[in-house]
Amino acid sequence: MRLIMLLCISVHACYIGSKVVVSLLALQLGASQAAIGLLAALYGVAPLLLGVHSGRLADTAGTRPPMLIGAALVAAAMLTGFLFQSIASLVVVTVLLGMGFVYYNVAVQNFTGSYGPPEHRGRNFSWLSMAYSVSAFIGPVFAGFMIDQFGHAAAFLGFAAFAAAALIVLVVNRQFGSQAVPPAGGATRSMSELLRNAPLRRVVIMSGLMVSAWELYLFYMPLHGIAIGLNASTIGLVLGVYAAAAFVVRFLLPLMLRHVSSVRLLSVSMVIAAATFVALPGLKTVWPLIAASFTIGLLLGLCQPVMMMLSFERSPAGRTGEVTGLRLTANNIARIVVPVISGALGAAGGAAPVFWMNAVNLVAISWMARR
Repeated sequence: MRLIMLLCISVHACYIGSKVVVSLLALQLGASQAAIGLLAALYGVAPLLLGVHSGRLADTAGTRPPMLIGAALVAAAMLTGFLFQSIASLVVVTVLLGMGFVYYNVAVQNFTGSYGPPEHRGRNFSWLSMAYSVSAFIGPVFAGFMIDQFGHAAAFLGFAAFAAAALIVLVVNRQFGSQAVPPAGGATRSMSELLRNAPLRRVVIMSGLMVSAWELYLFYMPLHGIAIGLNASTIGLVLGVYAAAAFVVRFLLPLMLRHVSSVRLLSVSMVIAAATFVALPGLKTVWPLIAASFTIGLLLGLCQPVMMMLSFERSPAGRTGEVTGLRLTANNIARIVVPVISGALGAAGGAAPVFWMNAVNLVAISWMARR
């Protein structure tokens, strides 16, 4: 698990950090709020088309091939951003990142669920989620520092080195990863069959709503920070605190689940997070923003490992990667639809209506969890 955590950190930091670089570079290039919303949506276009395919590849070929493909595509995206700074090049960057990360991410989650005995699954997903938290801290902080000190191109080059390191490790370690597992009883691989499973379908929908709240915060917090006069390093710090809070809550999650059901934990935390998003546009100074970011990180941070565990445990035998891909496909539908809507809202009223829309998403998750 240590190696999979390090590999996850190296590539996920690129994915998360790129959102800061892309949004701030787009602003510098004169892009409108609506255009930035479209760039955010492009992160989800390729994963929407490739999510289930990447899961089937992880099931049928093992986890190493899709991880190799993913790391190579992420490195190519970052090199594109380094070599060319234009709105057109940012379109290429976001599409390549979406393609690379879906292959990589599905394989990583599938490997984590299959690693070790079933009784260690909750612990393993908690560790993987902590790796996501570490990379979500490293990515924005590294991006903000590099932009302020050396510029946007240098930030892209630094992230290219992160992805290249993961690629080298995967090339050298030929035995790494889980093996292919055939579906139980020779079952056919039908996505409609999976969607007819009501508990699994609810997890998929809730996951899509949750990731839209997570993604919009990462994209629109920098815009809110610029509007109130913060520099890139301070914005990176605010987002880094958010990631640090997610790390803390994921470390404590196994203990929390011994005393509180996952349903109650989700329903209550999403309502509190929604209230925080409602208040967020009124926060104009650094320390209240840091406090709000830490609170949101705590509350949204527990969702991801719970969703990963639920989707893996409710998957038919031999189709865990496919279910993970299906869940990530739902996530990417949200990444496309919600940013387009938020871009229109942001163009009309700035970041505030986007944060309020996030609050509505979180209340919907709470309602579905109680059901």
